[in-house]
Amino acid sequence: MKEVKIYTIVSDQLSPPITGESFCTDMVRHSDYAELEDKYAALAADNDKAMESLKQADAAVKLAHEKFSALAAENAELKQSEKEFNNFCRQEYYGWEDNFTETPATDAFLAEIERKAIRKFINSIEHILRDKLSPYDTEEMLESMRIFLEEQGGEQK
Repeated sequence: MKEVKIYTIVSDQLSPPITGESFCTDMVRHSDYAELEDKYAALAADNDKAMESLKQADAAVKLAHEKFSALAAENAELKQSEKEFNNFCRQEYYGWEDNFTETPATDAFLAEIERKAIRKFINSIEHILRDKLSPYDTEEMLESMRIFLEEQGGEQK
């Protein structure tokens, strides 16, 4: 797009005259204004697409989180039930040895699902960040998200 030139004119010389706070009025050519409107409309459409993409990614993350939470709650109930059963057996039989069920595969699977959901969310908003923020701000934000993702992996091991 070519540079938009701004013209200044004495307000009284316009037809009809413009009365206002200043004796001068800044103007642009109609063709420049139309070009700016077109550019604005294109940017607004891009923004709408990006927002829709963000909403879809957010919905996917929420769905994954709901399923993850349901599985985690179910797993916790099973472990609690096992503890109660072992306590009962220990009271009835003195030599009862607790043998708690470990679920490392389930725990690892759920952790990976969560990491994939977070990674998918980061990837889905990366292009939005690159389009809307300065390069420094974008890299700083993406790095913070990657650190968060790594921390999530570390907590669940």
